[in-house]
Amino acid sequence: MVKKTRTLVLCTFFTTITLVMGGCGMKPGNKTLKNDGQEIVDDKNPGQPVFSNSEHDFGEIEPGDEVGARFSFSNKGAGSLIIERVSTGCGCTVAEYSKKPVSPGDEGFVEVIFDSRGKHGAQFQQVNVYFQGLNKPSRLSIVAQVVKK
Repeated sequence: MVKKTRTLVLCTFFTTITLVMGGCGMKPGNKTLKNDGQEIVDDKNPGQPVFSNSEHDFGEIEPGDEVGARFSFSNKGAGSLIIERVSTGCGCTVAEYSKKPVSPGDEGFVEVIFDSRGKHGAQFQQVNVYFQGLNKPSRLSIVAQVVKK
């Protein structure tokens, strides 16, 4: 009985939300707001991230060094850009990035930090940047040669 009541309440809730959104004129492609007030990207006019460079070579570094690179991008599209998430290849690489929407003509960033602890030899780490409304991630990479000096 409790399970049926819970299911009925959930169905009623989702039906109400659907009717309210439809009544407010929210159609696919229109800008809407999330609960936290962050803008959702307009699918018909997406932003277009253009990175000034997509690879950084740290050259030779020593084991245990932590090195970082900042990748800047411009929004060359008609709509705002929002970074949904950034994924790194392993736990030795972390990323920080622009949290606010990047308006057309403005710039944002992705900062990648590589920890060479436990690494040796040639290192190649790839970072994928996922933008809301875009199908493919932007790919960034860092390269280093970890050598004992």
